[in-house]
Amino acid sequence: MSEPSFIERRWKPRKPLTTDQLLGIANYLTYARIALVPIVVALLMGIRPERLDRASLNVFLSWMAMSFFVVAQLSDVVDGYYARKYGVGSSFGKFIDPLADKLLSTAGLVMLVELGRVSGWIAILLIAREITITGLRGIAASEGLEMAASDWGKKKTILLSVALGALMVHYPFWGIDPQRLGTIVLWVTLAVSMGSGAHYVWTFFRAVIQGQNKST
Repeated sequence: MSEPSFIERRWKPRKPLTTDQLLGIANYLTYARIALVPIVVALLMGIRPERLDRASLNVFLSWMAMSFFVVAQLSDVVDGYYARKYGVGSSFGKFIDPLADKLLSTAGLVMLVELGRVSGWIAILLIAREITITGLRGIAASEGLEMAASDWGKKKTILLSVALGALMVHYPFWGIDPQRLGTIVLWVTLAVSMGSGAHYVWTFFRAVIQGQNKST
């Protein structure tokens, strides 16, 4: 049985990174996304739910944090589109792009736990999944394998972005309860995340075993 499409063998020698690869437009967008992480964190840090006299400010900061978070996510979409359209992908881009995504989502989760909007154990499971997959990708790279994002992994990313955005808003508006909506989507995200994570692990070990069998 052949390996899934999102795992490919790469035995080509690696070339040194060029200035264009390091400073390309796609990577500039990624750098901008990373730069937005401390801004989102700072805005969420300014929220004081226990201070009733700061209710309006808390709402404002929540919406501002969500807005910067959405801008960061949109930069990821533009980044990916640009890289695919003009074929400017590089090994550095494949490393820095998911790193930026993980920094943004992890920072958001941790701050939302601090604000009591997300259960700590859910954040731990989601972050542990990301660390595990990142570690497996590193091992796979050393074995000449490239683990690209699966369809379910991409769906997980979209769901997590929607959940975090809604949870950052938190306060009801126009009859909508973003906290309730975000919590429901986060539960769905958790299920998809655990399922896709298990699939990654299974596929990784199967690919490694098949590679060992071929070499013997």
